[in-house]
Amino acid sequence: MDEVKNKVNWSKWGRSLALVVIFLLSWWIFKTFNLDRVRELVMTSSYAEVIYVLLWTFLPMGFFPVPVLALAGGMGFGLWKGSLLTVLGASFNMSFMFLMARYLFRRPVQNFLFERYPSTRDILSTKQRRLRIVLALARLIPLVPYNIENYAFGLTDIRFIDYLGISLITILPGTLIYVNVGDKAVAPKTWDFVLAIGLLLLLVIGTAFLTKYMREPED
Repeated sequence: MDEVKNKVNWSKWGRSLALVVIFLLSWWIFKTFNLDRVRELVMTSSYAEVIYVLLWTFLPMGFFPVPVLALAGGMGFGLWKGSLLTVLGASFNMSFMFLMARYLFRRPVQNFLFERYPSTRDILSTKQRRLRIVLALARLIPLVPYNIENYAFGLTDIRFIDYLGISLITILPGTLIYVNVGDKAVAPKTWDFVLAIGLLLLLVIGTAFLTKYMREPED
């Protein structure tokens, strides 16, 4: 009996320590990284591709804004290679955040989401058979930030393979648009850059409009 109790206590201590580490890491991320710093790491390192994927894997866990990473990827690698590396890094990141929420920090994550992002209650209350549709819509029309979605869906009953597959498909349009802006930003006085900005504005305005529409209560 005592042995089981000790294991439970050690498990609680371990999770608490991990949470402290994550919060400290989040603070360090926001203090240390910005677009210029990420771009510098990507464009000057001999292992730029590996570093970029690692940045994508871990920075969003601390709520680092993912558009900054996508822009840096476009600047450093161009549209197609940057998009490929972005999707690869995002796949690792989405997996880790999902699994952390499901198996390690379920209660703390749930309390945090309910307090800071009440709209996540709608995700968690969705019936299992509709979760795939809700996930696809959430990725295409982000009612809550990308980082929060990763944690929130870890608290649902959706299968991991479904979550990852749907997420990778539905983040592609936004990924291509943001990486394209970064790619064309190296020559900002060209029509290609103007077109890239135009597509980005269409994405932002369209997403904002659809988000507002979906949040309006039905009569």
